[in-house]
Amino acid sequence: MSTQPHDFNERNKWSLSKSHEPFWFAIYQKAFPSLVIADLMTDLIYQRMGVDRLLTLGNGIKLTVDEKKRECADTGDILLEYKHEGGYNADGWIEKDLTIDYLAYAFIPNRRCYLFDWRMLRRAWCHHKDEWMLKYQHIRSPNKTYETWCLAIPTPILQRAVLTATVIEV
Repeated sequence: MSTQPHDFNERNKWSLSKSHEPFWFAIYQKAFPSLVIADLMTDLIYQRMGVDRLLTLGNGIKLTVDEKKRECADTGDILLEYKHEGGYNADGWIEKDLTIDYLAYAFIPNRRCYLFDWRMLRRAWCHHKDEWMLKYQHIRSPNKTYETWCLAIPTPILQRAVLTATVIEV
């Protein structure tokens, strides 16, 4: 992992780049066959709520998606951002009750995307967080005025936890 500080504005510009639009549209068309529109949401109000994309299906249903893109090939893990430190202290996105329906986590070189139901992903995180924090690698990403911390969860472990989260027993 590079210790070279990230520049938020540069990373955000790359994240919102139109160059990946065909990739995202192809992903969403496969995931949602009745997809009509996949609007990129660039307004900071939507960004703060975690909404990168608004999908409109043929039946009128609208779905919100937070998109995470990695420039590397699939590493076999998903990085869950759990905190920010430094310039400001705040929870990472996995700790927030975002107003999204899905998290789309893509490895651009592989043209692969893991699509997680947000509520089930958060339920899995809340259930396994303490165990995972002890068991898996913590990744520090320095930025110019702060740093973020992520937990590298092996993809099969995370997928199994999300699937298990769909079973509710009382």
